[in-house]
Amino acid sequence: MKYLQKVGIAFLLLVTANHVMAKAADIPVKEFFKNPDYTALQLSPNGKYLALLSPVNGRRNIVVMETNDLSKARAITGLSSQDVGGFFWANNDDIVFTMDSDGNEAFSIFTVDTTEKQPNIVQLVGAQVGASGIRSASVVHSLPDDPDHIIVQYNGRRVKAADLYKLPLDSRWDPRKMKNRKMELIAKNPGDVQSWLVDNDGEVRGAYSIDGLEGKFHYKDKGKEDFKVLREFNIHDEGISPLGFDFDNQTMFVASNIGRDRAAIYKFDPKANKLGEMIFGHDVVDVNGLIMSQHQQKLLGVSYTYEYPEAVYFDEPTKNMMDGLKAAFPGKRVSLSSTNKDESLSIISVSDDNDPGKYYLFDRKNNKVSFLLARMPNLKPEFLSEMKPFKFTSRDGLLVHGYITIPKDSDGKNLPIIINPHGGPFGIRDSWGYNPEHQFFASRGYATVQVNYRGSGGYGRKFEQAGYGGKWGAEMQNDLTDAVNHLVKEGIADKNKVCIYGASYGGYATMAGLTFTPDLYKCGINYVGVTDVGLLFESMPKHWEPMKEVMKVRIGDPEDKELMNRMSPLAHVDKIKAPLMIVQGAKDPRVVKQHATDLREALEDRGIKLSDNEWIMKQNEGHGFRKEENRIELYTKMEKFLAKHLK
Repeated sequence: MKYLQKVGIAFLLLVTANHVMAKAADIPVKEFFKNPDYTALQLSPNGKYLALLSPVNGRRNIVVMETNDLSKARAITGLSSQDVGGFFWANNDDIVFTMDSDGNEAFSIFTVDTTEKQPNIVQLVGAQVGASGIRSASVVHSLPDDPDHIIVQYNGRRVKAADLYKLPLDSRWDPRKMKNRKMELIAKNPGDVQSWLVDNDGEVRGAYSIDGLEGKFHYKDKGKEDFKVLREFNIHDEGISPLGFDFDNQTMFVASNIGRDRAAIYKFDPKANKLGEMIFGHDVVDVNGLIMSQHQQKLLGVSYTYEYPEAVYFDEPTKNMMDGLKAAFPGKRVSLSSTNKDESLSIISVSDDNDPGKYYLFDRKNNKVSFLLARMPNLKPEFLSEMKPFKFTSRDGLLVHGYITIPKDSDGKNLPIIINPHGGPFGIRDSWGYNPEHQFFASRGYATVQVNYRGSGGYGRKFEQAGYGGKWGAEMQNDLTDAVNHLVKEGIADKNKVCIYGASYGGYATMAGLTFTPDLYKCGINYVGVTDVGLLFESMPKHWEPMKEVMKVRIGDPEDKELMNRMSPLAHVDKIKAPLMIVQGAKDPRVVKQHATDLREALEDRGIKLSDNEWIMKQNEGHGFRKEENRIELYTKMEKFLAKHLK
């Protein structure tokens, strides 16, 4: 593989020329959608170094700097064909990272020794894509107390059933034999386990299995060999979701909605199979975020999102520390993005809805904060727009939440708007924060609307399940229509200038909007969207197949041809009135390219031929464009499309 190469690249801190701008409309497309100058900063365990992702060779690569002298920086990867995905310090010398291959979601795992003069990238686990399916690896536990190993999940033995392995960092993948001979199998999947749970020592202690709609929670005591089934349940009923072990490696923290609609955080005793006292819950949204301290060996607080991201701290010193940091950056969102092992140093992320963010170093011992780097320094908050939460009542009485980004220089009235439904759709929700798409649209004069329609996650079991069972293109779509009508009634939206744009399920919702409510929208942009619901079932990746019965309950039975026809926009192309733009990655394993090509052919059968500006098919992309040059091309064409049809 070309990207497995020795790297010896001199790296200079980027000096970005500021564009002369008088208003938001002057910001070039590239500034919104290029790879950030600096992102994902992480401290080494000893705090002497920080690693980050930065553009090198036109791709996101790992750069290491000295914490006390950022001028001493060098790129330790020099990839030119793919971006680095996620990464972490495995110890003070080695960084582990993951990488996809052209969007097919086959992730390999690599390591690189940062101390070498010419760092050599070593592949630890190799992904495979073939007729038998996608074999992909992920890191399950970094084993911070074992600097020589990590725990990985890999479905190399059986595509539909991933096993767990303990993996030495001094090992290597053999591309000829397609294995790493030093990988130690520590949990063999019997065939139905969908997720594993390990304790703080890296010992496998739990598993979730699914057979049709029946779920089982398996557990074993510390040091024991055999699992026992603690709970059997229908996966759509109320239950518990393990979040992790407490530091005693005996009790667990879980999210549970037993006896309540919204999930709250509890302690759980697996030996007694007993749910303990509630730690924290919210009346409107689910809570499932833990804030833990490895160094202090305790739970510090919880996090959740209602209208804005929130955190509640139970540990008084931590609460006082965070209150102090927030006071130092009034009006901003402050979070700890990385901490060294003894928690003497932390990297602070400071951002806002109109600010991509800046990074600071916090010296806890001296209570000192010093600026490090800006994520995207050319995007100035004074030119960007505010994102505000809003809510409305649907036609059948359901309270629906969402967000709207209104152009900064407008009066907020009678605006052209873009409805931007999120993907998923189930269990996913939109949240408040900096969004490059919405800031780009706002800079061009469009308000952008996100709707957490029924079926979205985060608002409780009833709200999510209100989207189950044939609600695609019907009640779920009605929520988007009702949002438009609400904003028109409020005087915010111009009813004659409404566009719909979304990706994945959002792309489906785009097509459903254009076919089922053709008079509502003046244009639509379908980005990797489902057009044929039956095809979604027929073409699903093999490792998705264990969830097929679940998908049938949530979406609808693919054997019900009448339902599939009713829900599928492809069957209703004759109703489309508005101009359409179609965007697709040829290697998309989720929404295969046939969804897009069939739609284009159906349009051509009606005499509608898409221009080069309205049809984008990238051979080296998958479920969304990851390569910088493709993103910039996409939004440049999108800008022209919107200017033509929505101004």
